[in-house]
Amino acid sequence: MRQVIAVPNSVTVRSAHAFKQAILAGYEAEQDTDLDLSELDEVDLAFVEIIYAARDQWARAGRELRLAHPAGGSVVALLERAGFLTDLTPQDTEFWFHGELPQ
Repeated sequence: MRQVIAVPNSVTVRSAHAFKQAILAGYEAEQDTDLDLSELDEVDLAFVEIIYAARDQWARAGRELRLAHPAGGSVVALLERAGFLTDLTPQDTEFWFHGELPQ
């Protein structure tokens, strides 16, 4: 069984703590998890840091954390600005874009 965590419309350094708490609560449910980014509009590197840490935590527990839909909009723009798209691993490509880089 998978759970879905709806990501709020803004995850920045100002709201990172609340998002981190939601992610931790999801982790404690001991289920594979989909993150729904459909409402997410405003992001900064705090979002990416939380996501990378959560992916590692889920993997170490033998569970899967994935996006419900490929990343788009502000997330792709942030990843590009921060240099995350220059040398993506296959695992990162699968996680962020479900295997297909955005055009």
